[in-house]
Amino acid sequence: MKADDPQPLAMGTYRTSLLIVASILATILVAIHAPGQMSVDSVTALYESLTGQAVGWGPPFFAAVLAWLGGSSMGAAIFVALNTLATYGVFVALLLAGVEPGRFMRWRVLAALVLAVNPLFMFYVGILWKDVLLATCAASAIVLLLLQPRWRGVPFLLSMLCATICIAALPLIRQQGVLLSVPLALASAWSVASRAALTRPFRLATAAGVLVLTGMIGGLLAKAAASRVAPLPASPVSVGIATIQVYDIIGMVAYARPDDAAAWTEAGKEAIRRMQVGYSPERIDTLWRDEAVRGYSDNLASGRLQTIWWSGIKHDPVAYLTHRVQAFATLMGVGDVIGCVPAYWGVAGDSRQLAAVGLTEEMDPRDRMLGRLAGWLAPSPVFRHWWYTGLLLVAGVFLLRKHEEGGAFAARAAAVGAGAYLLSFLPTTIACDVRYLYPVAMVATLLCIHLLLRPRGLAGAVSSARAYTRGGNG
Repeated sequence: MKADDPQPLAMGTYRTSLLIVASILATILVAIHAPGQMSVDSVTALYESLTGQAVGWGPPFFAAVLAWLGGSSMGAAIFVALNTLATYGVFVALLLAGVEPGRFMRWRVLAALVLAVNPLFMFYVGILWKDVLLATCAASAIVLLLLQPRWRGVPFLLSMLCATICIAALPLIRQQGVLLSVPLALASAWSVASRAALTRPFRLATAAGVLVLTGMIGGLLAKAAASRVAPLPASPVSVGIATIQVYDIIGMVAYARPDDAAAWTEAGKEAIRRMQVGYSPERIDTLWRDEAVRGYSDNLASGRLQTIWWSGIKHDPVAYLTHRVQAFATLMGVGDVIGCVPAYWGVAGDSRQLAAVGLTEEMDPRDRMLGRLAGWLAPSPVFRHWWYTGLLLVAGVFLLRKHEEGGAFAARAAAVGAGAYLLSFLPTTIACDVRYLYPVAMVATLLCIHLLLRPRGLAGAVSSARAYTRGGNG
């Protein structure tokens, strides 16, 4: 037998082994992580879920989810368990759906398995972060859309409803989630409309109806979240934009020409000096706590900040672009990632908030073990987003090829959404935290697994589904 010939698989053994190993792995991960690895943001979300009032500037939806799960340690532990189940559930679903007897080569299956057991996911399933929730919701929606051509009747309707709920939640978790939500919503609408044995106008009406349903579910979720955790009166979007502009001003001062006094900033000499010596492309955090720099930024009204920011870009666009490229490169994992919070272990947060939710700041032996593992993996591609960007680009190239398999539109929509989400951080990143692009890593991995194992018989499944619909049974 030639090396490149398809290798028959013992399907019963493969499926049974996959389910057993995935179940054991998920159980071990929940036991290791529960009630979850919690940073300052995590504790704040738990505190908000307890008090019912947002205290941070981020969207309160994640805090509402924790509240719905019971809040405090119980809600955190349930989140870890559900997140682990969903994460490895989508991997198993693709690994099972894509393999058929005598059709695929063993190397494809092995490559897909290697992608699925990436340690990144083993770390992140146990971290309480909204970015993790965003990635899990996006992954669930994508896999449901990819597998929808296989289903008919009630299973299809249930999968569509679940996918729609996940898609509708994305912009509520993080504002940039809309960049994933829009293409996935279009893919969901196309998936439903393309199955209907209707004329073109009625198909367009069906697709529009799915989009309206997605918007309505998003509105209901937002209302439910606000009733559980009341948001702050000021818009978190405006606060985020102001923070980005301050970081840009600092970066432009740092990368200015040596003879540039940075008078356009209207800042004092001490503040300018502190910007020059304290700037880092890794993050704004250090200078955000600097008394001189923070005093300067706090004294700028929103309108004045906007004017100064734009003046700086016009004054020295090279400095602005240099700052933005350097910050984005650091986020992508070019260089050392230790300062980019590649993973998080233990519990840390405001002492008052910790006391309120019944937690203490600590790092036990289990957490220290996770920390050592993260340190060992830091030099590898595991925590470096240039690697996942490469996976996304490879997937995108293959998805551009014309093929007949079901789920092609959904896969392309996922690639477009992930690419837009990635590029949105080029002008907006304020820190190189690995978690920011975790959703991109998840989507890129899923797309590569799908392309390795995509069921070539799905075109027939789509045709059967349409025939079934025409017969009046759908």
